[in-house]
Amino acid sequence: MGTNIAIIVGKSLPLRIILIDFIFFMKKYILLLAAILLMAACDKDANNDNGTPDDTNIAERTVLIYMAADNNLSWLAANDLEEMKEGSLSLNKQQNLVVYVDMPDMKSSYIARIKDGEVVDSTVVSDGNSADPAVLEKMMRYTCEKYPAKSYGLGLWGHATGWTIKNDTVVYAATRAYGIDTGDYTSYWMNIPSMARAISNGLGNEHLRFIFADCCNFACIESAYELRNVTDYLIGSPAEIPDPGAPYNLIIPQLFNTSDTFYQKVIDTYYDFYIDDIKARPNYYYNENSGDLAGYSVPLSVIKSSELDNLAQATAQLLSTIHSKLVPGGDMSYNGALLYAYYGTIKYAYDMYYTLNMNTAQTDFDTWKSAFTKAVPYCRFSQKWLTQSTNLIYDMNHFNITSNECGVVSMFFPGNTYQIINPNWNLAIQRFQWNNVIRWQQYGW
Repeated sequence: MGTNIAIIVGKSLPLRIILIDFIFFMKKYILLLAAILLMAACDKDANNDNGTPDDTNIAERTVLIYMAADNNLSWLAANDLEEMKEGSLSLNKQQNLVVYVDMPDMKSSYIARIKDGEVVDSTVVSDGNSADPAVLEKMMRYTCEKYPAKSYGLGLWGHATGWTIKNDTVVYAATRAYGIDTGDYTSYWMNIPSMARAISNGLGNEHLRFIFADCCNFACIESAYELRNVTDYLIGSPAEIPDPGAPYNLIIPQLFNTSDTFYQKVIDTYYDFYIDDIKARPNYYYNENSGDLAGYSVPLSVIKSSELDNLAQATAQLLSTIHSKLVPGGDMSYNGALLYAYYGTIKYAYDMYYTLNMNTAQTDFDTWKSAFTKAVPYCRFSQKWLTQSTNLIYDMNHFNITSNECGVVSMFFPGNTYQIINPNWNLAIQRFQWNNVIRWQQYGW
C-alpha cells in the first residue's frame, strides 16, 4: 500500500484526489492495525498473567501407571504393557497415559508415555528401587511437569499387603505395605504413610482424582484414610487379586472417564472380566483344583476421601458403644466373619461393615451405616476369589454371606495374636492417622 501512495503522490494529482486516496489508505491502515491488535489480544487471552499457557493448552487428564515389577510378577509386566498399548488406542490428544517401569535385569528403569499404541518419550531413571518413596515422589513430579493436566490419576501395579508396616526405611522388611523390589536380592517395601508423603510432595499443588490399586489387600480403611488428602477416590480390593491383574486394554479407557461416577465403570470392567474369563478358561486359574472357580471374581470397592473424616468419627462413636468387647480379653466376636487375608496362619483384614454389624446394636449400627455408604458409594462383592492361602480357601468354602451384608472394605481390630508379629501390629497401627480418631490405646492396646 505504501508503494501505491507514493505513485499517486508522484503523479501530482489534484489535492482533492490526493486527500481522498489518503483517507482511503488511512481507513485500510486503521482496519489492519485493529486486526493485528485483536490477534495480539486473542494470543494474550490464551495465556495467564505470567505469559504461560492456561487451561486451554493443558491436557484433560494424565494417568501414571507405576509398575513395581522388580519381583516375581515381572513375567506379567510385558503382557500388561501390551494391553496398555492397546488401551491407549482409544485415547485422544488430551489424554496422557504415562508408565514408570522397573523390572529385573534392567540396567535402568524408565518412564515413558504410551500413545497411539506405542511407547514414546522414554526417559531413563537411574535410581530404580520402585519401593523407595523418593522414587515415587520423583516420578509423580516428573509426570506433573512433563504432562500437565486438569486432573491426574495414579495406578499402582505390584504387590501389596494392606496397611501393614515396618520402620520407615527401605531396608529389608517382610511385612510392608506396597511394592517389593528385589533387584539386589533383598526385599524392599513401601509403607503407606511414606507413600502418602511421596505422592503429596510429588504433586506439589496438584491433586489426584483417583488412585487405582491393582494390587492385593489395598482397599483397607487405614490406607484409605492415610491417603485421603492426596486423592479424591481410592479404588481397589481388600482381598488378593489374580496375578495377571487388571485387563488394561479394557481398563485404560475407563481411567480417563470424567463422569462423576467413573469408578463404577472401572470396577464393573475389572469384575466382569474375571467372571467371564474364569468361565471361559477354567483350567488357567487355580485354587484347590483347576476348573472349580465358576462364579469367582475380585471383590472391589471405591472409597471417597471427602467422606472419610465423617466415617472415622462415626466409627469411633460406634466402637465406644462396645468398649468392653474391644479391650484385651473382651468378647469381640469374629465367628463366621468375612475376612480377606491371612498372615501365615493369623487372620486379619476383616470386612469392616460385616464385623461391626455383628457386634453392635442395630440402632447404633444403622447410624454408622449412613456414614459408611457415603464413604463407600460403590462396590462389587464376590464370596470367593483366588487366593494362595489354604486357610482362606477353607474359610471361603464356609462363608454364607450376601452382598448386602458386607462393605468390601477391610479394617484392623487389635488382638492378642498380633503381639507376636514383628513389629507388634497392635502398636504399629497407632502410627496411622486413622488411629488419631479411633485411638486403640484407649482400649488397652
